[in-house]
Amino acid sequence: MADFKETDLYEPIRAFLEEEGYQVQAEVKNCDIAAVKDGQLLIVELKKAFSLKLVYQGLERQSLTEQVFVAIPRPKKGAREKSWKDMLKLLKRLELGLLTVALDSPLKTVDVVLEPSDSLAWKNRKKRERVKAEMENRQMDVNVGGMTRRKIITVFREKSIRLACLLEKEGQVSMASLRERGMGDYVGLLSRNYDKWFQRVEKGVYALSEKGKEALEKDDYAKTVAFYRNEKFE
Repeated sequence: MADFKETDLYEPIRAFLEEEGYQVQAEVKNCDIAAVKDGQLLIVELKKAFSLKLVYQGLERQSLTEQVFVAIPRPKKGAREKSWKDMLKLLKRLELGLLTVALDSPLKTVDVVLEPSDSLAWKNRKKRERVKAEMENRQMDVNVGGMTRRKIITVFREKSIRLACLLEKEGQVSMASLRERGMGDYVGLLSRNYDKWFQRVEKGVYALSEKGKEALEKDDYAKTVAFYRNEKFE
């Protein structure tokens, strides 16, 4: 089981949820997997083995939705083990759902071992809406649930890359021209310039900085950069 990684669980669970009619995204506001169907938010946290850290993550996600699952690879001995029965008892008490993935099988099937109960935990509506807004505003799906030591492509990062690709192509752009193109929500990226990817040429006009050029060559952004370099900007 030690050979498996959290990311190995992602694709089977994603396919399973999409077959159930969910829109699925990875790494949304610290959630490994967030999925929406008919306005209902579902969250899955991934680990290569059951642990208290996984339980803590599941409990934290209950502030967003009742539909919280934890997911692990299917154990070799399963229900015969006392530790497995104890784990199920704990998850039931905490009202968390459980998914297992048969990573030891070529089919990699997903089993719903436990359904989450309606949690009594207090729900944070603003947090839930931020998760859903992040999902809705992403144009690309390049993250993998459970990934570590790689940069997550958030809505902010995706927009920054898109703007950087535009500047790379055109040399410089003005805030006024962005508004004319219907990209008024990108103007703030230039003025705030959190990552120093852009440099002011003159009032209201910006070009790509050296730091921005270096960012476009990073492996973590390769798929997103390739997509937006091919975009035809009107």
